[in-house]
Amino acid sequence: MMRKILVGVVVVVVLGLVGYLIGSQYYAERYYFNTEFAAVDISNLTQAEAADKLKESFSQQTINFNEADRAWEPLNASDLGISIQADEALASLMSEQHKQNWLFGAVTDTQIAYAPQELITIDDKQLQEALTANNQVNGPRILPTDAKISYSETEGYLIEAGQTGTELDNSVLKEQIIQAILNQEAVEVSQAYLQPSVTADNPSLIQELEQIQALTSMEITLTIAGYEEVITPEMIYSWLILDENGEYYFDQEMIYDYLGTLNDAYATYDDYRNFTSTLQGDVQLLPGTLGWSIDREAEMENILNDLAAGESVTREPAIVGIGYNGTLDDIGGSYIEVDMTYQMMYVYIDGVAVISTPIVTGQIGTNTVPGAYAIWNMESPSELTGFNPRTGADYVQPVSYWMAFDYTGQGIHDANWQPTFGGDAYLTNGSLGCINTPPDIMAQVYEYAYNGMPVLVFQ
Repeated sequence: MMRKILVGVVVVVVLGLVGYLIGSQYYAERYYFNTEFAAVDISNLTQAEAADKLKESFSQQTINFNEADRAWEPLNASDLGISIQADEALASLMSEQHKQNWLFGAVTDTQIAYAPQELITIDDKQLQEALTANNQVNGPRILPTDAKISYSETEGYLIEAGQTGTELDNSVLKEQIIQAILNQEAVEVSQAYLQPSVTADNPSLIQELEQIQALTSMEITLTIAGYEEVITPEMIYSWLILDENGEYYFDQEMIYDYLGTLNDAYATYDDYRNFTSTLQGDVQLLPGTLGWSIDREAEMENILNDLAAGESVTREPAIVGIGYNGTLDDIGGSYIEVDMTYQMMYVYIDGVAVISTPIVTGQIGTNTVPGAYAIWNMESPSELTGFNPRTGADYVQPVSYWMAFDYTGQGIHDANWQPTFGGDAYLTNGSLGCINTPPDIMAQVYEYAYNGMPVLVFQ
């Protein structure tokens, strides 16, 4: 009896060993029981068979699409150019299984869920062609809009949130399709909408809004000739322009025009002036080189810089011209007065006449041009050159002192060739337009004079 039992055990062991050897040989080139690869059962298949089954399984799948509450017509995977390249991964899996006992695989599950982007590919061109052909995408789609700064009459300037729109981001849609294949679910198209590139929490956008809002509390005070002109937040807002992208800038033409109104109110350039003369009382001075105005180009840049800084400021504007002294009186108390009627010249310093002298002005035909001028160049000695229309010849005339006050050649200088000064001397021996001055007096005049000193010439 014992012997029969022993024989039976031996037979069982032998059969088991034979079965194990047969199984080992069988699974030497096949995947173990209960093996899934990317949700496809590849149990008992060779690597080549598994690869074919994977490709066939993926190519035969139907992809369902939902967009919000609407369903698209289903699309075949083959229409979308979907393929799986799993040869390397399948070979790695086969190698791993060979390290185990094949019997272990009979009682366990092997599920391989490799990252889809490493295995599954979708042809971009076929995907786009399939989407275009699908009736659901033939209609117009809406591009996303970025968050931007906008203006509300009730809330002022604020950040307007961006909108998603309905335009598709194909790279995201491809990922959605791959996940749908692996999870056996429909693709939710709305999750593949293009997103705004600038959102409401964008740091640059927030900083830009803060800069704009800072303008509401700032003022630019321009001190002009003793007066104050305030650029208020309301004026700043009127210059502010938001473009279609929510970017802001300032209307430079409006700023330039505003500075023009300030020049209309304050500038003295090209002004006619009333002047109390020494011998004639009140006279009117014609415009000349004396006078100033706001340099509109330079001051516009200054204002733009102030706005960029976002802080209130009080300052004088950029001035161009001659005679600006912080008041509207650009003549002041120190000036040279030339009375062509009486052929007299006076030098006033701080309201006191320090020099009084007869002179010779332009002869008829080369008359001295009246106007409110200012000295802009002084030379000692100097050499006068030019063309004499009375003689028809060029001339070169040395002088000890020269003070130019206009830009056409008029100036004040000594004239040692003049036999007499004052009276009617200008009628027969007048200058070419300059103010001829006795040499001994001219030296004193030159000592008192300075660049920018007003020279007031009148009839």
